[in-house]
Amino acid sequence: MKGSRTVSVLQGKEKECYITGRTDNLEKHHIYMGKNRKISDDNGFFVYLTLELHKGTHGVHGKHGNELDMKLKQDCQRAFEEENSHERFMELIGRNYL
Repeated sequence: MKGSRTVSVLQGKEKECYITGRTDNLEKHHIYMGKNRKISDDNGFFVYLTLELHKGTHGVHGKHGNELDMKLKQDCQRAFEEENSHERFMELIGRNYL
């Protein structure tokens, strides 16, 4: 797929925090980062999170955010594999989170 996908596999077109449902102070979080950031954008592997859940101490990029980060990776893989194959996910991301 070329270009950025505007629909999240986890949230559809909803622009609210995936965890709290809040609609203020949101940031887009690419679930698979680093070399997979563009793949995340192109395939809808992103969610919206509040600033605190994105960059705060317990946020996905925070000191204590590992559990939330893993939950998002697993939720995203499950959602993707409901419509696509496990093999396709592995081709895209290269790691199994389930």
